[in-house]
Parts: sequence; C-alpha cells; structure tokens
Amino acid sequence: MFLAYCDECEERFLLPANHVVGVHNLADGVIAVELTCYEGHHILVLSGNDIDIPGPATV
Repeated sequence: MFLAYCDECEERFLLPANHVVGVHNLADGVIAVELTCYEGHHILVLSGNDIDIPGPATV
C-alpha cells in the first residue's frame, strides 16, 4: 500500500500495489514510484534513505 496525494483530485489516497505503473532508482538512496489514483491521474512518490523529509514524499 502507498500513501499518495493527487494534485488533480486534491485528495490523499491509500493505493494498493496494482496502482503502481513503474519503479525507478533515481540515485543511490532515492526511489521514485509512479502510481495512478482511482481516477487514473498519474502520481509520483519519492522514497528512500536520501530523502530529506520524514516518510514518503509525494511530488
């Protein structure tokens, strides 16, 4: 499950794994997870050890 905020829906969602479109290693310690919300809008969530804010970050 991923907690993500959709700018277009202006809502935060708890999304299951079947909403994952892709996973990318951007750099050592930084992972980008591409998701779609329940309306089909694209969301990018950054995670990993080198993210400067606590918890997963939604971009």
